[in-house]
Amino acid sequence: MDSLRSILPKVLRKRGLEGPAMAGLVIFRAQEWIELAMPEHRGAITAKTLSHGTLEISCANSIVAQECRFLLPQLLDFLRRECPDTSIAEARITRGGK
Repeated sequence: MDSLRSILPKVLRKRGLEGPAMAGLVIFRAQEWIELAMPEHRGAITAKTLSHGTLEISCANSIVAQECRFLLPQLLDFLRRECPDTSIAEARITRGGK
């Protein structure tokens, strides 16, 4: 009997949803990591999108963006370990609200 872990990727791939599902997983994991690594800036940093191997992170202001920039290498290492099937080349920080 097949487990959900083996069936789900097949169904997603068949329907053409594997890429968006993996991107959603990367964004979810990135947001979790950010909230654990920088709890004082919980509402000011948001993982937005993953497109063509680039993770976009939105920061509320330039101070938060500067602090986040120092942690990007650690975040990318974490995401590459957690989601090895997804290509993550870089992370880009943008300024903007939530």
